[in-house]
Amino acid sequence: MKTTVLTLIFACLFFGLKAQDSAKLYGRVTDFAGNPIDSVSIRLKNKQFENIYETLTDFDGKFSLLVKIDTYYCLYAIKLSDYRKTKLEYWAWNVPIFSDLEINPQYNNMEIYGINAFEPQVSPHETYRIYFRPMSLKKGNVNTIEKGDTINMAPETITPDELDIKINGADAEIVGINKTTEYARGSFFYCYDIQVLKPNYTLETIKDTERVKGFDKISIILKSKETGEIGKGEMFLNRIEK
Repeated sequence: MKTTVLTLIFACLFFGLKAQDSAKLYGRVTDFAGNPIDSVSIRLKNKQFENIYETLTDFDGKFSLLVKIDTYYCLYAIKLSDYRKTKLEYWAWNVPIFSDLEINPQYNNMEIYGINAFEPQVSPHETYRIYFRPMSLKKGNVNTIEKGDTINMAPETITPDELDIKINGADAEIVGINKTTEYARGSFFYCYDIQVLKPNYTLETIKDTERVKGFDKISIILKSKETGEIGKGEMFLNRIEK
């Protein structure tokens, strides 16, 4: 009897520890009209771009994964049957899963790829610079891509009224937009460097879905007037206090 009780205690401790080591990643994939997208592959990747976890959205666009507590290089959402036909991809970067985390991808025909952000080293430390590579499905289809070319998949220009940038769900004012290039895989890509003012808010006013302890969640939606396309990307930046 004593042996049975000890076995049960150790089993409870073991499974309790396992539960503490895991958290739920969940959300809903939609288009920009709020319509659910089913059969979307949701993949958590490491820096080597290996799929660590993967699942599919259901008929209502919902997904859920139980994952090991960690910070993941990126989250990737793609519906393979639509890829390069009507849609591209959604990406979220530096994904911190230390408790249950909700991410709700939206994507269509403009891809917001490779988001990075940092705080310029100048007082009063009120801005972030946000870098990303926008990729248009329309422009990708009409460009001949060869090694050594500058790959022109980005809008020729981006204006502040085409961008919706939020930090933890609060609007961030755009104070600068710079177009530049990025070298990758033997070619150059056009990309953009956006400087924004950090919004004024308190952590208590942030919605639970936008709150991740120790991180600022940066969300970018680009509605291109040039191509008529729309896309979204997100990144979690280790929080830098003002």
